[in-house]
Amino acid sequence: MSANHLIASVILLASLSCRAERLFVGILEADSIRSIHYSTAAFSRVADLPLVQEQVRARLDQALLLPAAYTGIAVAAPLRIVQSVDPDTPPAPDNPASVAIIPLADDGTLIRQAFTAAYAQHKTQDALTLYAAPSDTNRAPRVAVAVADRYLFTSVSLPALTWVWQNRSKFLDAPPQSLPGTFRILVNPQRIADLAGARSAQAADTVDLDQLLRECESLSFAFTLEGAALGLTLRATARQGSELDALLASWRTPSEPLWHAVPDDAFFMSLGAIDRPGLWTPFLGKQRHRLYAPTAGHLKPQAVTGDRLDYIAPTRNGKGLCWVQLLSLKDQEAARSAIRSLADADGTTNSVAFKHLRQRESGGTAIETYAVILQQPSPPTQAQGTPPPAAAAPSISHILLSLLLKHAVLECAVHNGYCVVALGPEGAIDEQLPPATFTKRPLPLNRRIGGQDPALSPDLTFGGLLRAADLIRHTVTIMPEVKPEQARLLPRGGDGAHFGVIRNDRTLTASLRVQANEIAALQRLNREGRAALQDVFFRIFASQMMETKTSPVQ
Repeated sequence: MSANHLIASVILLASLSCRAERLFVGILEADSIRSIHYSTAAFSRVADLPLVQEQVRARLDQALLLPAAYTGIAVAAPLRIVQSVDPDTPPAPDNPASVAIIPLADDGTLIRQAFTAAYAQHKTQDALTLYAAPSDTNRAPRVAVAVADRYLFTSVSLPALTWVWQNRSKFLDAPPQSLPGTFRILVNPQRIADLAGARSAQAADTVDLDQLLRECESLSFAFTLEGAALGLTLRATARQGSELDALLASWRTPSEPLWHAVPDDAFFMSLGAIDRPGLWTPFLGKQRHRLYAPTAGHLKPQAVTGDRLDYIAPTRNGKGLCWVQLLSLKDQEAARSAIRSLADADGTTNSVAFKHLRQRESGGTAIETYAVILQQPSPPTQAQGTPPPAAAAPSISHILLSLLLKHAVLECAVHNGYCVVALGPEGAIDEQLPPATFTKRPLPLNRRIGGQDPALSPDLTFGGLLRAADLIRHTVTIMPEVKPEQARLLPRGGDGAHFGVIRNDRTLTASLRVQANEIAALQRLNREGRAALQDVFFRIFASQMMETKTSPVQ
């Protein structure tokens, strides 16, 4: 967002928050009604999701509240929908409420005639008209309407429409948002945090969304629907001097060789660089799985550069799967010491513990091998004078991890200035040890991600990819219980999803782009391979449950 657009947005928020009793929540923009229909139709066709077009049309009709199909409406002109809330009134279907600002093709005569024909009752108050008693029960029972400057204002809430009508010049004259997309949305972060309190509390165990929102000075995002992909672009500016501001200041561009280190056949990849990872702590919940960062708590921040690469790839023989983590080091001896102490950690954390199995060498590099032990959930504490509690049943996530890690080990090594951690079949780390110079690629991953969205640049702070359909297919085909005829039913994947983040002072821009053919591949996987998947997983879960009842899970 340019400086002028940012200043205009902040002024708009401030002016609207202090006017009358309603508070600004957000505003949605679109290039036109026609562009919405064209883009959703193209995406629905390529992604094999016809319901998307129907749902977008239904939601658009619900928001615009038009009595007839675009009678008297300029379908090729920009469209805006404003949402506000009355803080003194409890949440209700009309609080918060939206007001659509729709461009007209004439002076409003046609649309007024359409409303009069669709509603049996109407009452005019100043410039506003309230229509009621619709002839078609599919329409809203009450609609407040106003016309001015060749624009139609509609809402189910008369107070919301009155508030927007009083401030209409600010909404009509506000500059368009700079983020490109089918739908562009500017929100008030503080108000969103208030309205989303219950939902953010549910996610607080993983990430504190409420804290993140309240640390933002401005927040906008855009949805893009097109034949090639589904895109989401977010832009946020941290409040100066906030904890989020300090966190963003510690982000930087990762080392260029790491962008070349991602295998071409990787199913998942994540790369980023942060100089002070402890600044994430205020925004994280209590649930932090030890498998995601095995060396956390042992490897001090002073021993690493902050560059971190994670990826999931098939083993060289194509019959296995491994997750690999590379940490760029400043102190290699500290990393070796941290690796040797993995088995000494408290095994109750996240119900995961490591047991040292052996040390070996590969090409002169010492490799430590650990077994991964998943602890059974602890039974609840027995109160005095009550019967002993029943043993806690294993959760679904516990059973899934037990299945995926059944024949896996954790291998760790320090090699060529990197701490390398691999979770997979024993010996998989030998194929993943980084060479002295990573393989040069004509189009490394950061260039591919940077070119996916005009809001990004190749100088990414974070980058990632996910090929979900291919990952599911590979995972199923390597299971010993799967039959060859079942594996042949699983279709190939598409081009996957890409994610990128850039930082410009206190402002970050993040982009997620899911290719339409990847969504179509997941649809085919669900449709054509569902019966085979159900049969395989039923036999696997049945076998796993029997083993869970008879022996500890390791």
